[in-house]
Amino acid sequence: MHAPRGQSAVGSDLLFVVLAAAVALEAVGVGVLFPLLATIQKDDHLPTYGLGMMSGASFFAGLIAQLAVTPHLDGARSRRVLFAGLAVGAASQVCFALVGSLWLLVAARAAGGVAFGILLPAALRQAGAGRVGAERGQRLGRISSSMMAGITIGPLLGSVLYSFGGIRLPFLAVGFLLAVVLCAAVVLDRPDPDGDTPEAPSAKESWQLRGIPIRMVAVVLLVGAAAQLPNGLYDALWSRLLTDRGASALLIGLSLTLFGAPFVVLAPLGGRLALRRGPLLCAAVALVIADCFMATYGFVPSPVVITLLGVAEACVQAVAVPSGYALVGEVFPDERAATGQGWFGAAGTAAAGIAAVTGAPLYATVGSGAVFAGGAVISAGLAAAAAATGLRRRRR
Repeated sequence: MHAPRGQSAVGSDLLFVVLAAAVALEAVGVGVLFPLLATIQKDDHLPTYGLGMMSGASFFAGLIAQLAVTPHLDGARSRRVLFAGLAVGAASQVCFALVGSLWLLVAARAAGGVAFGILLPAALRQAGAGRVGAERGQRLGRISSSMMAGITIGPLLGSVLYSFGGIRLPFLAVGFLLAVVLCAAVVLDRPDPDGDTPEAPSAKESWQLRGIPIRMVAVVLLVGAAAQLPNGLYDALWSRLLTDRGASALLIGLSLTLFGAPFVVLAPLGGRLALRRGPLLCAAVALVIADCFMATYGFVPSPVVITLLGVAEACVQAVAVPSGYALVGEVFPDERAATGQGWFGAAGTAAAGIAAVTGAPLYATVGSGAVFAGGAVISAGLAAAAAATGLRRRRR
């Protein structure tokens, strides 16, 4: 049953908009860095493995944050999580702008990973709470769109601001915007309409899987890892890949913007499709198709052609990612939604972090073709294993 108007699962429509905007801005903070990684590497004389360390720090710090925070999100604490995520995110952007050594850059990226890791599960939990069927899928798709909109805008914004004000301006600007949104969120804060709900379970109780089929939990983990593993390679190596093929910072930013644009538009439709056709089937098929595009990037000499292939992949990912979120809603009951999203996000973040840390040094030794093709094979294998495990469970 839906709560009365003004007492919805997200507290209010306005609160949901603020939460979605917060997710988008945190993603902008991630996106502004993508086209500038090669420039930062050159200016600060960083080794190629340092790119992997920065990306890996972000992913692994986000993983730890997800594991620590998501057990408590099945209570009524989302706005406090929002405030903390925005504050840490703003601080990380300012620090990244002002420091220059590898270890301080790694630390700043880790702080950004923490901010994103604690904010996104809260948004996903509230978006799906109290909603069923296609409506639930559409709302999860909207959170996906908010996240991807930020990642889409971020690279182009970073490139443009860099061309006008140098390497520090993009990060200072995003830090300022995050601080503004934090102030707006604090002003709009009100007593939680769900304040009479029970307190969140303890971390030990929340991570228990009593009553949830272990086989389907494994499916969720496999899909999460398959979906996010490519992002680890893209985060660490996309800028390096296109720079090696002669692309400018502006073209790299534009390529990432074009990569994200179809996702922003199509993700709500992908969420509805997942609820109609089955989230596991949609996620597995879409991920395997997306991996076919990923496998080609390292062998294509033209940055323009790589960009066009990325746009095609994004159209497929607009089905895969919301399908993964919908799968969590199918496996975990509504009162354990945040726990499910925590498991899903943790698996994906771990896979992305491992891909980033290992992919960067491999890129320098075996080349781009082997790295991207190998990552695609692993991701497709995980997706296929998820489909096979889930189908076996349904036959039983």
